[in-house]
This record gives sequence, C-alpha cells and structure tokens, in this order.
Amino acid sequence: MAKIVGVVDEPVAPGATDNLDINIHSRSLIKFIQQSNTPITVGIQGEWGSGKTSLINSIYHEFNSDPTIKQIWINSWEYSLLSTPEESLLKIINRIIEELLESDTDTKRKDAIKSGAEKIFKGALRVGAQVALGTEAAKVTQELLGSAEQGISALRKQLTDLVGDIANRSSNPYKKIVIYVDDLDRIEPRNAVAILELLKNIFSVPNCVFLLAIDYQVVVKGLEHKFGKQTPENEWEFRAFFDKIIQLPFMMPMGQYNIGKYVNALLVEIGFVEGEGLDDEAVREIILRTIGGNPRSIKRLVNSVSLIQIFSEEKSGGTQTTGEGDKAGGGTENTELDPKDEKFLLFSLLCLQIAYPPIYSLLNREPDFTKWDDKLALQETKRSEEDKEGIFLREFENAAQTEDFNEDWEKALYRICYGRPRMKARVADISKFFSYIKDDLLDGQQDIIGETIASVLSQTSVTSITSTDHAQSVDGFKEAAWKSAADKSLSNKLWNEILDAIEDTTKIFKRGSRKGSSGRISLTDKSVYPGVQFRIGQGPPALTLYPRVNPPEDNIMIMEKLKSMKGEIESQFGHPLTWKRKEVTFYYKDLPDAQILASDPDQRFPDQDKWPVVVEFLRQYAPAFESTMSDALLKIRHETDKEADSGKGSGQTHQGSG
Repeated sequence: MAKIVGVVDEPVAPGATDNLDINIHSRSLIKFIQQSNTPITVGIQGEWGSGKTSLINSIYHEFNSDPTIKQIWINSWEYSLLSTPEESLLKIINRIIEELLESDTDTKRKDAIKSGAEKIFKGALRVGAQVALGTEAAKVTQELLGSAEQGISALRKQLTDLVGDIANRSSNPYKKIVIYVDDLDRIEPRNAVAILELLKNIFSVPNCVFLLAIDYQVVVKGLEHKFGKQTPENEWEFRAFFDKIIQLPFMMPMGQYNIGKYVNALLVEIGFVEGEGLDDEAVREIILRTIGGNPRSIKRLVNSVSLIQIFSEEKSGGTQTTGEGDKAGGGTENTELDPKDEKFLLFSLLCLQIAYPPIYSLLNREPDFTKWDDKLALQETKRSEEDKEGIFLREFENAAQTEDFNEDWEKALYRICYGRPRMKARVADISKFFSYIKDDLLDGQQDIIGETIASVLSQTSVTSITSTDHAQSVDGFKEAAWKSAADKSLSNKLWNEILDAIEDTTKIFKRGSRKGSSGRISLTDKSVYPGVQFRIGQGPPALTLYPRVNPPEDNIMIMEKLKSMKGEIESQFGHPLTWKRKEVTFYYKDLPDAQILASDPDQRFPDQDKWPVVVEFLRQYAPAFESTMSDALLKIRHETDKEADSGKGSGQTHQGSG
C-alpha cells in the first residue's frame, strides 16, 4: 500500500475499515431503530471529534440498502453559514419538510403544509429582524412556541398525516423515516438548543426517528441564559430539558475504542512503521496517558509524525531513514535503541509535546528526567504552588506515599504540575507515562536515558508550539552528551584497547565498532539467535544479554527460559549474574575489588588511569560470557524450533528464530 502524507480530519467514510472496533455499537443502534416504536429521538453524545459523524455515517450507509426506510441528512453547520441564527433554524426545518413532501402525491396537502409552514416562518423571521435591531433573541423561540402554538399544532397534524400516508400508502415503500441532524455542536449553543426544541415540537410524529449528534455540554451552555451556570443544585433542570428532548441517550464509547489498532493503522498508512506497526497495548498506554482517545486529536498527532518523517527524509538527502547506525544492534548514532523502539520513543515524545507542552519544554532542557529533583522543581515553580494554609504540603506528603510519587523525580514532577490545574488533574498519568518510558521502553538503557531522549527530542522541534532557547539539535546533543569532542575521542580510544584485548578470544564482541559513539556497543549474531543483543559497556564496565527479537512477546519467552536455566548458566560462567526483567548482566561492580573504579557515576567512561582495569575485566570475562550465553540461546532456539515444527499441523509458527 502506497503511503499517504498526513491524515484528513474527516469522518470515517461509510463502509470503511472499522479500526476503532465500534461496529458492534452501530449494529446495535441499527437494530434498535429498526425495531423501536416511534416517534423517538436518539441523542448521539460525545465531545467534539469523538466520532459521532463517523458513527451515524455507518448507520446511514447500512440503511441505504433498506428500501423501507427513508433517510434525510441535515448538516446544521452548513445551514448556519452566511445566515442569521433564525434563518439557519428555519432552513433546517424547511429542508426536512421539503424532503418529506417529495414522497407526497397529494398536491392539495402539499400546498396546505407549505402555506402553514411559511406563515410560521415569516412570523419568526419578522421577530428575527427585531433581534437584529436589539430585541432579545429569546423572542424567536417564544413566537414559534408561544403565540404561534396553534400554528405549530396545525403544522404538526398535517405532517403527521403526511408521514402516516407515506408509511401506509401501497405505492410508497417507506415504513420509517430516519432524520439525521449532524454538527449541532459546531453552532452557537443557544441556537442549537432552539433547534432541538423546535424539532421536538414540530416533528414529534409517528414513524419518525431523529438521530441528533450533540455534545451534552453544548446543551448545558445553551441553557445558561435560562437556568444560569450549572451547579449541583440546578443540574437536574439541565438534565430534565435534555431528557424531554432525547428518549435514548447514546454516549460515544471512547473508553472502548481500540486505540492501539486505530493509531497503528494510521501510522502504517503514512509509512512511519511497516507491517503490524507498533505494539497495540503500548500505543494505547501512551495515548491514554497523554492526548486521550479523541480520534480528532489522534489525527493531529499522526500529522505531526508525518511532518517529522518528511523532515528527517529531507535532512538525510531525500531518502527514507531506517534508524540504523554503525552498531550491529541498530539505532541511530546517538542511541542504542533498535529502529522500532526509537520510533516508538519518538511517537511517545510527540504525544507529550501535544498534551503537556510545559513538561515537554522542561524535558528539552533536562532530558534525563530520572535526575529531576526538588532543586529543579523549585527553580521552575519559585514555590508558587505553596500556600499559607499548607494544603499543598499536605497533599504533597500524601502523594509521596504512593507508588506514582515515591521517587525524587516523581516528587519534582508533582510539584511542577501542581500549579497548573489541567496538569495537576492528570499528574498521575504524566508520572505513569514517564515510568513506562523508563521501566519498559528504555529498560536496559538506564545509564544513557538522557542522551537517548535528547537525541530523539531533536527530531520533534519542528512540530513544537512552544518557543524555547533550549531546543536541541543533533549536533548540539553530541556536544552535550560528550561534553567535548576530546571526550568522545578518548572513549573511542578506549574502545580500541578493549577490542584489541578480545580480538582473538571472542566471536561476537570483537565485531564492536572501533569508533563507538557511546559508552556501550550492542551486537547480534544470527547464527546464535537473531535479534538478541550482546552488549559490552565501558561505563560502567558490564556485559549484558538483551533480547530484542520480533515478535516482542518472544522476548518474554527467551527471558523466562533463560531464568529457568539460571543455575546451569551461572555454574558454566563461574559467577552470579544480575537478572532483570528484560536482561541478564555481569557488572564489574559485582566483583570484590569494584571500589578500584569508584568515580563519578555520571561518567560515560572511566578516568584514563583506570583503563587497564576496565580492559582487563572485559578481556577476562567477555569470552566466557559470550560463550555461556551463546550455548544457552542455542538450546532455547533448538527447543522453540522443535515446538514450532510440532505445531505446524495446527498452524503454529515461530518467528523469533527465523
């Protein structure tokens, strides 16, 4: 499928793929409309951009093939353009009447209905003219529903007779009339309420079903002139009005949307990812913690991704970048993430940029959020969150007892968000967002989190709506990460000494880049297990096995099998290992003489006078670590291949070893 550039903010076309998995809701509404008594009004409720039009599109499309149902579609927004509120209201009513009269063969009745409607319309327009001259707008509705009550009653009876005849005449197939009124929440709330009230009074006739796409909050806003601002005390008045108009409220099921599937489909569509895209559950987690599940907001996000992709392609000379650098394990020059994870991080940071611009701006300045502390927070807030009553301090202390805010960086985040009402309300989500980045996406990258984030952040600046003097460029990142070109040169010199020491004793590790641009190199070997990374680090000195295979669930399988062989592996290696959820590591710090290398924990590589210790550590242990882990992986690969072969008859396959 050819990629597209950008996503148009239009409703889902009738019959299009249901990537949100909401067809069950439209099918249920279709059956209800087919079977329900009439007259009845269905209110399709949801915030702007939640998919109301897409839902009623699907219903309209389904009924198109039903010859017993006549459908009338009214876009209230179109009728409001270049019209006064009164004119737009009357145009809508007139359009519905004209659609109904198309099926009527009784010329006399047609004329009577048109005449009756015109009288009411002229009266309303006369009042509308008075409104333009300063008369209260409420008089329009008052004229239609008050002094013109007899006229409306007569018109309704004529329409009832018309609809009844349409439904019962043998020459006419229609048994039910479905009228859709869309985009009511795009017009002025007071006018929207007036339309609702008039539709209820004029078209409450047998065989008619109204589907109104409306946000309840628009109704609330439109009734404020009548009931005042909504409060707990008067809330029932707003609800009573709504219930009088709407017999079946239907809330758009945003909480049930398959957000991961929907977003992935869009990302594949624009060519950002291939195949099945990113992990659905991971995407859903990030989306719900940031921009939320509103389809319109998601389309805006995807357009930002599309622009960044084009920007990256242009910067690289007009070719599609894959994210692969000089490290065997993939990733750009400045990160050790594989291309897919790097894209997921980019996607996540864009979500943060759109949802919480102040936090995104802070991350630009301080990319290693795990080092945020009280000092940084106070620099940001100037203690503006603190109050004389001590409310903040009490809430802060309570929050610090929870899992979301028990680390220093989380406490700093809480303080920073507290003074901004929207961010304060969602501070737990923001904390969980960063925890996911730290513990799941960048697990195994703890020592270079700041550098990894800074590198990827440099790609997002073109879509930022905030202005900052701290924006990162790729070149700027390199300098910041290494402090100076001299530091980078020294690190590369150390790599050469390490690789010289293990040249003749290792098969995988010896292939490490001699111009490694970070404190760690990742390598893979297809003959052992495709996608599993063997990592060697100089700061801190360490040897790590890190599964990064596809499909992602195979990584869990590999780690579980490795842990089941823990005793055998450590016996063969000769030393205990550090077992984490996603990796197995042997650190120099676990040796008895580890204090020899004690230095600044933020250093990317040891002081030069300590290099012999690092080189000797890796010379001594890299061959055994590589050999032991290779043997274990080959056993796992053999087992999984046998399981895959035995499962072929039932259609099972194993993708991790191919």
